[in-house]
Amino acid sequence: MNFTQIINYFISLLVVCSPFAALPALLNLTQGMTLKEKKSTGLVAGVAVGVILISMTWIGSSFLSFLGITIPAFQITGGIVIFLLAFSMLNAQVSRIKQTIEDQKEAKKKDSVAIVPLAIPITAGPGAISTVIIANAAYPGLTSQVYMTICAALVALVIGVTLYFAGNIERFLGQTGINIFNRIAGLILAAMAIQMLAKGALGLLTIL
Repeated sequence: MNFTQIINYFISLLVVCSPFAALPALLNLTQGMTLKEKKSTGLVAGVAVGVILISMTWIGSSFLSFLGITIPAFQITGGIVIFLLAFSMLNAQVSRIKQTIEDQKEAKKKDSVAIVPLAIPITAGPGAISTVIIANAAYPGLTSQVYMTICAALVALVIGVTLYFAGNIERFLGQTGINIFNRIAGLILAAMAIQMLAKGALGLLTIL
């Protein structure tokens, strides 16, 4: 991976994880908690996201090979998933791929919501995992994996900090400001999804 590819991967992964999209979920799921408990929940979610993304960086491709799934097929599937996420973001909604109504009800019964559902599936969900695995296949080699690991750690750090200051950010931006950021991110994400679908389709045609 060269410098441009590293930056592109970092931005892509950050946009897919969409920390601003997780803000409303965090504030909703932590109602009744103290400020200290809310901040602790945000930090734990950030750490969990890092563990998930880094794990997928190192074992994702091997897992696909074990299942006999080709990269082009996974690119098409991942592209569809990411496009659905992007469509929800363009409409300022939380995608049901990330969290269903049943997930929300179940989460409110739990003492801790940091790992499930905040870290997975809301933040490091199917879209993020697809992005990591596809990039891992596109940039093979130990050096690239190290760079991707660093990017994953930085994304997790951004998410942890964002969720830690969730209350402050919401007061500063307001719901309208957060929706604007999500719609811009959704537009970028939709373009990435189309590109991923095109690459997957070309790859399948080559195999066929």
